Amino acid sequence: MIGGANMDLTGRAAVPMRAGDSLPGQVQASAGGVGRNIAEALARLGRFTKLIAALGDDGFAEDIVRQTSVAGVDLRATLRVPQQTTSTYLSVLDDAGEMQVAINDMALVEALTPRVLAERHRDLDDALAWVVDANLSDSALAHLFESAGNGRIICAEPVSAIKATKLRPWLQRISLLKPNRMEAVALTGLDEDCAASDLATALHQQGVERVVISLGRDGIYGSDKDGTIFTQASYPVSIQSVTGAGDTLMAALVDTFLAGQALSEALPWAQAAATLSLKSARAIHPGLCEAAVRSEQEAHS
Repeated sequence: MIGGANMDLTGRAAVPMRAGDSLPGQVQASAGGVGRNIAEALARLGRFTKLIAALGDDGFAEDIVRQTSVAGVDLRATLRVPQQTTSTYLSVLDDAGEMQVAINDMALVEALTPRVLAERHRDLDDALAWVVDANLSDSALAHLFESAGNGRIICAEPVSAIKATKLRPWLQRISLLKPNRMEAVALTGLDEDCAASDLATALHQQGVERVVISLGRDGIYGSDKDGTIFTQASYPVSIQSVTGAGDTLMAALVDTFLAGQALSEALPWAQAAATLSLKSARAIHPGLCEAAVRSEQEAHS
């Protein structure tokens, strides 16, 4: 996994949101970042996972290392940057657990330069697959895609509609892509109200092998380049936090893709994994594992 790692500072209101007021609620700090979250979820699902990310030399970095290594992620390739603060993501959730506003301080990810990535070529060459997120700089993404061999499996997480556009030049090299609707629109240039099938078809035409579009409460839409299509409804759940649900979904999709599972197997499994995340105040449910996902899936079958 190559991408962002940061400390998540999350505040959830205990009462309905009201702008300009101080509200009672809970504030929690936990390890986060799209790349780091995906790495933790993959490790908890049983995949040997290395994380290439950038951390500062502050207390947040130490907390991230502790929480991530406990989950089973190999951090030996992670970059430590002296005299720099670790990236931070501050989000405010309403009393239903839905994000209302967030501020991300992710400048440190720029430290993952092509030179730094080249120095980690052995870690990259040994990997079964690369998972990248669009927090990476244009130059870092270019280095990765240009240095990848033709047989390299590359899975990509767009992160946001703005950052997703960084992936446009490399869509023909992506094996698995998991955008939400806004990110798919940004990547394809199609209208916002067009069908998920049209968005997926446009991405396949640009070379993506498997496309899974997250539709929020409407579930997920998946299609393969060979024309296979499968849709999965969302599972009813009492939401604790939406933070990390998409990252868990991505990890489960990568896991199933590497296992060669069909969409009809992969999407229900991934949806169950994401549902576990929604039940947790942390980005990645601390109890995430194959048995827990299976149990969640059976509960909704």
